[in-house]
Amino acid sequence: MAGLWGRDKQAAEPAAEVEEGMSVQDLAARHLLLCPTTVDLEVVDTLVRDRVPHSDLYDTGEVQLGRHSRITGPYQLSMEDAVDAGVPMPWTVCYCLEAPVEREDPPLPGVDDRDGFAYAFPEGLPWREEGRALQLLVSLARRIGGAVRVAGTLQLIQPDPERAVDYVVHSKTWLEPDVLLGIVAREMPGAVLAVEGEDWAGPPAAAYTGELLVKDVGRSALSPGDLQRLHAAADERDRKMLAEDDVIDGFAIVKDFGADGVVEVLVHLTDADDPTVAGQPWANEELVTYEVRWQAPDPAAREMRYPPEGYRTSRARVAPLIARTTRALVEAAGGIVLDEDNFGVDRYTL
Repeated sequence: MAGLWGRDKQAAEPAAEVEEGMSVQDLAARHLLLCPTTVDLEVVDTLVRDRVPHSDLYDTGEVQLGRHSRITGPYQLSMEDAVDAGVPMPWTVCYCLEAPVEREDPPLPGVDDRDGFAYAFPEGLPWREEGRALQLLVSLARRIGGAVRVAGTLQLIQPDPERAVDYVVHSKTWLEPDVLLGIVAREMPGAVLAVEGEDWAGPPAAAYTGELLVKDVGRSALSPGDLQRLHAAADERDRKMLAEDDVIDGFAIVKDFGADGVVEVLVHLTDADDPTVAGQPWANEELVTYEVRWQAPDPAAREMRYPPEGYRTSRARVAPLIARTTRALVEAAGGIVLDEDNFGVDRYTL
């Protein structure tokens, strides 16, 4: 029987085997998150809380993901246990996913995906509750440098931690375009502001006469008097809006790196629903989201399990600039930083 890992916050030492441990036969039949021994339970618990509100893996040893799915653990495996559970060396710590088997059609021949699902599930891709739970496991593996051993085929999904280069900052502070441009340009000289909109002449004249409605339903729902009153109200609103100052509620800052792609800083107001924001004292205020994203020169390469060398070289050059830009941004605006998988990031690690 695989023993549960100890929960003493002072030390992350393996506990002795306990009665509530899961049998290796059960582990062999389920999807497993394989965890480096250097990553303790508190780290995994914190990451899971970012995605699953009010969860408590640390104290309870399990997290309910859906009606029929949950994560339990961690479990400490001996070398013999690992062999019996279908866990390759050198992994000796795992978390177990219990979920119903829900599969859709097999992947098309030659289809590739960044997380390796087509490779690991050639008979049918997981979806619904199983698919969502497995995506969480793969995201956790990417963040902690772990792997996912899938049930059935016993294939190993080992996502590349360096693949996640984008960041999102949620803050209560709006930085004016020229202020943010100055911050971004210090890390990425040559960045430019992109706030220009497109001219719009408004709806066609037929929209005001009721002609379009007549064409659609065969008659007009408004009398000539109703149309006159509606137009007068609309004209009054237009005059009021035109008298007010222009308000920018979204803009972008762009830096073109040529063969290495483009980095964008996208700014907009938002109603953030991330669990990480829900715990902030300013969660009920108007929020500003800053997205620092890389547009790769070949978007298709970003979705490959093993992207070509040219893509990896471009990513290696751009990723440090994105991290430094994100840190400079959050130090100016405050707030929280999330990675591509919506896990919280300490700004001082960027």
